[in-house]
Amino acid sequence: MEFSPLDHSRQRPDRDPRGSRSPETPQPASVVAPDPMQERALLRERNVPRPLSGAARGGIRLVAREGLAAQDEGRSRPSSSEAKGIERDYVARRLPRQRLPVREIGINLRPEERELMKEIGRFRLVAIRDAAEFIYGGSEGNLRRDIGYLAQQGLVEMHVLNSRRDGRLREATRFEALTLTRRGRNVLKNSGDLPAEQRIYSGLVKSREAEHDAQIYRAYQKERAAIERRGGRNFRPRLDFELKARFNRAVYLAQRADRDRDKQQSKEQVAGDLDLKLANGRAVVPDLRIEYDLPSGASAHVDVEIATAAYRQGHFAAKARAGFRIYVSNGDIGRLGAAVQDDHDIMSEILSL
Repeated sequence: MEFSPLDHSRQRPDRDPRGSRSPETPQPASVVAPDPMQERALLRERNVPRPLSGAARGGIRLVAREGLAAQDEGRSRPSSSEAKGIERDYVARRLPRQRLPVREIGINLRPEERELMKEIGRFRLVAIRDAAEFIYGGSEGNLRRDIGYLAQQGLVEMHVLNSRRDGRLREATRFEALTLTRRGRNVLKNSGDLPAEQRIYSGLVKSREAEHDAQIYRAYQKERAAIERRGGRNFRPRLDFELKARFNRAVYLAQRADRDRDKQQSKEQVAGDLDLKLANGRAVVPDLRIEYDLPSGASAHVDVEIATAAYRQGHFAAKARAGFRIYVSNGDIGRLGAAVQDDHDIMSEILSL
């Protein structure tokens, strides 16, 4: 009988399964499979443990996890500050934009986006780092995603601006800031999120003054926190542009009502009405006036000035005599003029941003 070399269903009778010839070993006629029940009986008699099933293995894993958890109970868990160095900061998941209420303009705005637009509109320019800190709780990722959406809707515009060097020979640093577009200003004005008398700004006016203008919002946040601790509420910020417009219009109306009146007298009267000081016939106007309500119901205000290294001693003195709260950035404090640094009365009035 001949065998095909490719026929693997049978073996040559003259070879054993290991390939060695054993012609004297007879081949069994048929191989009978052992009975499983008999095998189990033999294993039980020999006390051989049965293999674990899947459920049993899962039970062991569960017991192991519980044991590890019991061991961890006595361990002190890391504090929040320590956890930040190990894990990323936890950021709460926000609702999908489709589930947000649709505004009158037909787009979905998150509460943070509405607050962002309000702050930009009131202060004209807000640095991205300050928006992330004071509006988004430090989540710059959420802020940048919202900026992308608002820019896509034509509501805000982002600018990359040079920091002010004040004529000094040093490398210019850059920062990112946000302004409202005209459409964003109109949307905010018609939304009712701000009082009707609140002035809303849009666009970038002077890029050279951008860093100074962006610092106004940071100073506002510092003053607001201090006023809130005293019970103040309902804050109404007024920029120098608005205050100057008020002063000039009031002087014009006073002169128009009495053309024979001396203009200096009109200025003094208007300055007294607006609680401003005069220096060399001109009103000393702060960068920011924060109006707010007291717990008694009366109104009050605080005037804030952002000074730079370009300020001279006369500038500081005039602002200090006017009772302004003077803020200087940390980078500008060391670059103040020698005359300013030697004047202890002025230096004692300076606050750091």
